[in-house]
Amino acid sequence: MTSKKAIVFVTLVVLLIVGIAGAAQQAPEPQGEKVRILIVDETKTFSSTMRVGVLAGILKKNPLFEVDVKMVEVDSSYVDPLGGSEPPAQPYDIILIIPRGIDNGAVHQIWIVTRGLIELSPPVAAAFEALEGILEKVFAELAVPTDVTDDLYLAFFSALYVVEGWL
Repeated sequence: MTSKKAIVFVTLVVLLIVGIAGAAQQAPEPQGEKVRILIVDETKTFSSTMRVGVLAGILKKNPLFEVDVKMVEVDSSYVDPLGGSEPPAQPYDIILIIPRGIDNGAVHQIWIVTRGLIELSPPVAAAFEALEGILEKVFAELAVPTDVTDDLYLAFFSALYVVEGWL
């Protein structure tokens, strides 16, 4: 990366952080327990990893969320990234999968895996809405948030993760 490109990239990241921080502050205040989110990072490029880092930082600063990040190695964007891993003692409310395919443009979606949307408690539903807005800003023009109502593949992950104890 040339120094001019590096300066442009760093400037873009700083502007992205500042813009998203304002959006994150508009999220509703938590009522009771925090919404547990697992970010599953399959990305491999520096720019994608930086975006995931910005996303995790924004979410961790928001009092609505409790965030964990898990970096995984997968051969394909469509492999179960949590397969073979032990589920947590306390299930997550939302699992965000940042697929490997966004690095090369093969996948244009950030996957939001939850139980069915009608099963979400009011705090989790509010967090879900806030999360979609944050994702749209962090991954603008690269990928869009997609949930279990948009893609049958995510509905499969939802059912699998409920049975396994992740959700």
